[in-house]
Amino acid sequence: MPTINLNKWILQDLTRLNEQELVDYLFRLKSEVSPVNQDEYSIEVNADRLDMLSLGGIVRALKGITGRELGEPKYTVRDTDYVLEVERVPSRPYALACIVYNVKLNPDLYLKELIQFQEKLHDTIGRRRKKVAIGIHDLQKVEGKVIRYAPVPLSTTFVPLYQEKEMSVKDVLQETPQGKQYGNISVWDNYSPAIMDEKGILSVPPVINSDRTRITENTRSLLIDVTGTNFDSVVETMDLLVTGLAELGGIIGRIKVKGMNVETSPVLRHTLVPFSLEDVNRRLGINVSKDEAVTLIRRMRMEVETGDGLAVVVPPYRVDIMNYTDVAEDIAMAYGYDRFTLESRRGMVTGSLSEKSEIYRKLRTLLIGAGFQEIYTLVLTKSDYQRGEVVRIANPISVEYDSVRNSLLWNSLLFLSNNQHSRFPVKIFEIGEVVRRDENKDTNYANATRLAVAIMDSKVSYEMLQSPLHQVLLNLLGIAPSYRRVDNDILMKGRSAEIILRHERVGVIGEANPEILRSFNLLYPVLLAELDLDALRRVI
Repeated sequence: MPTINLNKWILQDLTRLNEQELVDYLFRLKSEVSPVNQDEYSIEVNADRLDMLSLGGIVRALKGITGRELGEPKYTVRDTDYVLEVERVPSRPYALACIVYNVKLNPDLYLKELIQFQEKLHDTIGRRRKKVAIGIHDLQKVEGKVIRYAPVPLSTTFVPLYQEKEMSVKDVLQETPQGKQYGNISVWDNYSPAIMDEKGILSVPPVINSDRTRITENTRSLLIDVTGTNFDSVVETMDLLVTGLAELGGIIGRIKVKGMNVETSPVLRHTLVPFSLEDVNRRLGINVSKDEAVTLIRRMRMEVETGDGLAVVVPPYRVDIMNYTDVAEDIAMAYGYDRFTLESRRGMVTGSLSEKSEIYRKLRTLLIGAGFQEIYTLVLTKSDYQRGEVVRIANPISVEYDSVRNSLLWNSLLFLSNNQHSRFPVKIFEIGEVVRRDENKDTNYANATRLAVAIMDSKVSYEMLQSPLHQVLLNLLGIAPSYRRVDNDILMKGRSAEIILRHERVGVIGEANPEILRSFNLLYPVLLAELDLDALRRVI
């Protein structure tokens, strides 16, 4: 889980809580506090609470859980005359920007915390800047009112952050630590994305900002840009940033956006999540009234609509609330886990094998007793080995594992092909899962459990496999299987049969045809049998 460091005195001052109260309330919010030194806390935040990766977010959550403030804060938002123009950028097509006025950036405290919040968002929702990247600039150093997001040639020059001389974008990507780490993410056809004002480059996302607009302790207004490969993630990241700063006194400046499917930024998106109080009470094992549930939700800094039914109005900073189970969890946190009644239950149960496990264990024991050796192979295999309808992997890591097996026979033949030097006869079996089309559906596939048995020898006859398999099934079920002649593409005509139990087909048995042997580079004859263990269990 992500960990942030915050000044303990500022946190206590903003929340009016002592150290023990901070520890207790943050624990209720799924976060753990550890002292770093006499002036600093290390707070481990649950991975879904991205709003609590900042000082402002933690202060907002603590004010709610303690009951000092309820519901969504009313942040000041004003329109500005700034415009963001977004051009076509194939590698990172989405961009938003906004202004935040009245920020506090004490160099040892708030500035450090802002940079920390930026990097935590890069690592979490930003997927190490591959999905989302953030640029933060001193607004007073930005030239003009029009901000452009467009691709620029790698030969374009600017002064990178903490550098003294101009460098080309190409040199920045090749020579700076940030360029070496992130430079290959967004370059497309010798062009790189760039945020620009009238004077030139402000940042090259997701790599580095310009030194010209570097923020300092004297900065009082910010220009924030967020770019990425996913529009929803860009919106959520921007909303998280500006609401965290607004909680500490910042004023949000909305700017016009051209070239995106929104007209202004930040979006400050709100969503509705309906829920049933009856379901929540049953899920949690409590009995809270409607009014109490509304108060508990407002303690979590959200609002509730109480029209025809109940629905949570999810604020921009609570990107973790997706459905009613998330609402139930927030009600439980606000209610207090220490208030839940513990029920004492005692019981003793003796463990036992499931019917399925018992059958498979007996099969293994009987086959090993008949002289067969069990093998284990991978569920993924090469599609060229298989026959019939195959489920293919969309983006396989290797051509050798580009499909899911639809039979155990292919892996058995491959195993035998790789062991032709072994002492004959080679007698093997495998119990495992395969994936085949569900006969009850048009497009979906289902798992099925199969048993494959095989014998390879210099000379083989049908009876070499039929006889021991017949005895295994007789010992397992107490009934003898019957056999019915069948022809298929895998087994030799006239040397293959279906295995029948109580009038139901449970498998096939026979000698592999020469074409199959050649496709697996097998020089010796092979006997094969495959049983559908799901059908076998139905028979039992």
